[in-house]
Amino acid sequence: MKVGVVGAGIAGLRAAMLLEKAGHQVTVFEARDRVGGRMQTIEMGDGYYEAGGEWIDADHHRVIRLLREFGVAPEKSSQWPGLVVYQGEFATENQVWPDAARDANLVHEEAASLIAKRKNGEEIGEDQPLGAWLDSICESVRGRWWVESFTRSDEGEDTSEVSLHGWLESYAHYLDREDGDMSLYRIAGGGGKLCERMAAKLQDVRLDSPIQHVSDQGEVIERNGSTHIFDRVVMALPTSAVEKVLDVESQISLAPPEGSFVSFDLSWVFHLPSAKMARAVKLVLQFKNAWWRDKNWTGRMLGDLAFQQTWEIGRGNLNALGVYVCGAEAIQLMEQSSPVDVVLKSIAQVHPEAQESFTAGAVHDWVSDEYAGGAFPYYPVGNAPYSHKPLPSPSPDLGRESGRFKPYGKIHFAGDWACDWMGFIEGALESAERVVEEINNGSE
Repeated sequence: MKVGVVGAGIAGLRAAMLLEKAGHQVTVFEARDRVGGRMQTIEMGDGYYEAGGEWIDADHHRVIRLLREFGVAPEKSSQWPGLVVYQGEFATENQVWPDAARDANLVHEEAASLIAKRKNGEEIGEDQPLGAWLDSICESVRGRWWVESFTRSDEGEDTSEVSLHGWLESYAHYLDREDGDMSLYRIAGGGGKLCERMAAKLQDVRLDSPIQHVSDQGEVIERNGSTHIFDRVVMALPTSAVEKVLDVESQISLAPPEGSFVSFDLSWVFHLPSAKMARAVKLVLQFKNAWWRDKNWTGRMLGDLAFQQTWEIGRGNLNALGVYVCGAEAIQLMEQSSPVDVVLKSIAQVHPEAQESFTAGAVHDWVSDEYAGGAFPYYPVGNAPYSHKPLPSPSPDLGRESGRFKPYGKIHFAGDWACDWMGFIEGALESAERVVEEINNGSE
């Protein structure tokens, strides 16, 4: 079959590789002048860092298999346990304050209980903002802050915006883990460079080829007017870009059945939970020397200052810290004249060495990126697979058992939002394997 793949991030590239291996004729369209999407490696002298996707957890087996396929070893980079700073007081992640530890344990126990109920087919109540649920569980102000701190960093968004039910689906992956299993590995040489090697194996990858429209009949129209007809199309884009390319509101063929609730939410069109892209900004601060190592500190820190998290992001001989700022604070930060200065001064409040050693900074604002619209996906309230809120579709098709990411006509969906491992490189690869199976089996 002739298959068009829209998007040359790691999901689209992996899907294209597997499709070509299965004997299909594949054309990959990428709007940017590079492959990789939100996986981008920035080289600095004799070092480098990741501007986007970076971490691999211990149980992300698809990523590890892919690395081995290219002769790349996963690079261990455990930075656990990190520092914790709250109102000028220091602790470590494995030894936080007693009230904070108690609240974190309460949240874990309650989450595990809800997940077990769901697995047993029991009701878990109406969906609600994760933040409101955390408010009802935590017993101390400091404990509530601590839970918000690490949860917001994981989700990339304020918990007031995140679905409890969606968060539970992600949290289920963590129940049997050991401390330090998260963010245990990185891709040696860089994730962006891996994507370049993947693209080099493909027959037809077209850069600078933004897509204007994709129809459910396999028609792909580029912005320059070129039209292509495929037997199948893989949409390997972030959710924000999917909505633009499909142009749902203008497609009469996508109108809901007569008498049903009229909405242009993708959830009823494709029977998918409607994910959104998190408001997370990644900053990189470079230094003359790795002063944090002199303090016997890994560089990882969660704090209540002008950031949620720092970590050692520099690879090779690059001395640099990465910084996450998420949710409403990320938007506010980007309104400042110099976001780097704001974050640097904040870090220097607790680590004066940062100001003394600083040389340069960079901002990677995925929220304002035309083709990303955010850093990584999360489920808003009412649109998660766990949600019992009825969707306006006549036959909601949620849950991994029923194949909730089924094709729409000749369109198949891939990406780190169309998977169980949502928001991870592992999930992007999971989605690629699924769409290839759908196409090979003739699903439509």
